[in-house]
Amino acid sequence: MLLTVDIGNTNITLGLFNDDELTFTARLATDRKRTHDQYATEILNILKLYAADEVTFSGAIISSVVPELTDVMRLAVTAVTRCEPFILTSDIGSGLKIYNKILGQVGADLAAVSVGAIRKYKLPCFIVDLGTANKIILIDKDGTFLGLTISAGVGISLEALALKTSQLPAVSLKAPESSIGRNTVECMQSGTVFGTAAMIDGLTQRMEKEYGHKVMTTVATGGLAEEIVKNCNREIIYDRNLILYGLKYIFEGRKNGSN
Repeated sequence: MLLTVDIGNTNITLGLFNDDELTFTARLATDRKRTHDQYATEILNILKLYAADEVTFSGAIISSVVPELTDVMRLAVTAVTRCEPFILTSDIGSGLKIYNKILGQVGADLAAVSVGAIRKYKLPCFIVDLGTANKIILIDKDGTFLGLTISAGVGISLEALALKTSQLPAVSLKAPESSIGRNTVECMQSGTVFGTAAMIDGLTQRMEKEYGHKVMTTVATGGLAEEIVKNCNREIIYDRNLILYGLKYIFEGRKNGSN
């Protein structure tokens, strides 16, 4: 069994692979104050929940964009799996080909989703990753990471509206029936869901024009992607667990000596 762990700014995502089968996924809140013992206890409880608490682990891999939790999770995963995990904190060691001007500057999460998309989908491709931040990655026909856009995530935008205004409430991320809102909640949902969908359509169109070639596939991932991308005009595949598959492929590549 292979344990994959992605440490994000909002959530920590776990995935357990039995060969090519992803047997389960789980999410923990990212809490920078927790100790490795606390995280180890949570991971063990999750394994027990899915009847996987007595499995034998062949390895583990962690990607992290939260430096203060990287070593904490390393200790927790080691305690649970009895394996020293491979730690991915940037594109270094991922096996991903990077445009030379940004080599070494691509975060672990972006490297992992890129490796996943390259293995699973037809190239060139866009990867739309909607999490704490919105990212749109362009991978060329040869599997090279060319660059990306980054903007404030949907959750951040909604929180900012509720916190910085006196009369706007916190709302759920749900598409209203019409883009022309008739009440405060519908207006905020329209601006957030349809506005983000329009941004994705507009940016991918602009990026594709600058790239000069037809992009064959657009795949979306991230905790907030599903509701957004189904309102895009561009045809987009939703792959919730793309980053976990990317981590699996990176682990296998390193094990086989191809990275």
